[in-house]
Amino acid sequence: MFKRIRENEKYQKIKELWQNPKTHDIIVLTFWLIFIVALIFFLRLSAPTVTDSKKETSNSNFENMYSYEFSYSDNKQEIYGQAYDDKQEFIWNNKRYYYDKNVYQINGNEAIKQDLDLDILKITPKMLNNLLSHLEGTNNDNYTRYLVPLDRFINLYEIDTDADLTTAMTYNVIADIYKKDNVVNKIVLDLTNYNIFRFKNNQTKVITIYFYNINKVNDFTNEFAKIVGGIK
Repeated sequence: MFKRIRENEKYQKIKELWQNPKTHDIIVLTFWLIFIVALIFFLRLSAPTVTDSKKETSNSNFENMYSYEFSYSDNKQEIYGQAYDDKQEFIWNNKRYYYDKNVYQINGNEAIKQDLDLDILKITPKMLNNLLSHLEGTNNDNYTRYLVPLDRFINLYEIDTDADLTTAMTYNVIADIYKKDNVVNKIVLDLTNYNIFRFKNNQTKVITIYFYNINKVNDFTNEFAKIVGGIK
């Protein structure tokens, strides 16, 4: 068999090229190139595939939510209503309210200004968009979890705070973002560390927010603007 190979015309041609100093180096270089290409191909096949399934940088659709229905609930209360731009109509403790920079209780065609500060309603899509901007979340089975620096949360939640937040930088609040059909429909905020830092209260504080009919709510603000125009 080996004798037949040695007598083969192609083998003789390759042998001549190999022995020729002018073509020897070219053949050696060609073999090296084939080896390197094969090695790179093998390494790519054997390397673990890296996907984005575990990490997600926040580019949520919060910033595109200008109207929606909502419900807020925490350890003590539940609020539900609708929003258009930065204005809200909502039900709290079986009473109807309207928010437009101030809170008004609505009784029929009468609006009564209230000294009422429902902090929970500050957690709007716009606020959430700023809160999660540029943070990297970790994907779980059906939600994405973000660890939000506590000082960042306080600055957005309390807005005009002048407190020393140096210590707050070492804490996080947890934001779990749920989506349906790639649209945010539920947020669970664990504000326990906020409670501990701000009020020295170790009680668990979790706020659950649902969004419905996103960008499908009709403009209801003109109706309330007329009512609020005659406030008492």
